[in-house]
Amino acid sequence: MYSLDGYGVGIANANVADKILGVPSQQKEKPQRGRRFAIDDGRLIGARDHLIWLFEQTWADVGEHLPWIKKPADVLDAVRVWDNPNQSTGNHYIAKCLVRPSSVPATQKWLTAKRSELGKLNEAVPTAYDNREKCRQAFEKAERAMSDQLSADDKAAVLDQISRRGQRLSDAQTEFDSLDRKQRELQELVLDGEASFARDEFVRLCRSNRYRLTPTNIANALAGLPYIGWRQSAARCKKHPSTHGEGQSIQIFKTIERIVRSCVRRSDLVGHAEKWLRNKETKKSLGAIALREKWYYLRWSIKTVLDLNPRVSTRNLPFAILREYWKRTSQPSNVDVLFEEEERIVI
Repeated sequence: MYSLDGYGVGIANANVADKILGVPSQQKEKPQRGRRFAIDDGRLIGARDHLIWLFEQTWADVGEHLPWIKKPADVLDAVRVWDNPNQSTGNHYIAKCLVRPSSVPATQKWLTAKRSELGKLNEAVPTAYDNREKCRQAFEKAERAMSDQLSADDKAAVLDQISRRGQRLSDAQTEFDSLDRKQRELQELVLDGEASFARDEFVRLCRSNRYRLTPTNIANALAGLPYIGWRQSAARCKKHPSTHGEGQSIQIFKTIERIVRSCVRRSDLVGHAEKWLRNKETKKSLGAIALREKWYYLRWSIKTVLDLNPRVSTRNLPFAILREYWKRTSQPSNVDVLFEEEERIVI
């Protein structure tokens, strides 16, 4: 069945324990007045916090592309790193929506109408399935009734039942197949429409210049996709500030960015980075602490990126260094581990 995340639904609408124990059920709350939200606050905030983690973990790849997003295809290029079956980055329904390769133009009104159609099919398909199974059981029961010991009249009656029930089974199978096909086709159409709507909203966010494109701001704006637009999502999420941002990954990026931005000459970047990390004013910085421990990898990452041809622009230098740093720290050799210990910066 179709659900808010597009991949299944669970419904619980009875307090079984209270019924068993004879506890009187509490009065039902009166429905709140006003417009119903397409996505409730709990799901919205949960999606926002997950997106903060996702953007921070992949900022070296995604963050570099954000200033250049001008059209939906640019969004797909920017977040393509999430589409990795060997990692969990693409498991969330919003990530699946943004990286979906196919799409069809869609508006919120069109999506609402199609979701309503899909909801009706989601109810009709199980009903058709149950009807088919009942017809199958009735047909098999009639087949089991046939026996050589029956009289000619009884055989004729049983054969008539087999024929009638066989026809009903065939009709039920045809109805189920038709509804099932329509459901799958409409499901794919809705997912394609959601992908288009979500990428369009991502483009509008990037081109609006209303917010600095940080992981938290972007997550606030995208958390409601593909059910509400980015402005409504951002406004609602801002009422519930997140405590999940600014993890070690983004702190390391910010530290590398500060080092790069404060260096006058690129050729002096390795020495400048070491001097910056030895400064006692950075002693309590989470990013600086991590980079002092892994100075060996940072040093080689900077050298590798500076030697690249074609030359990496200064604007993209922090992202390129961070990508190289993650690559080196994720698969260190025994020699790397040895020199990592020797070259740690201690202050």
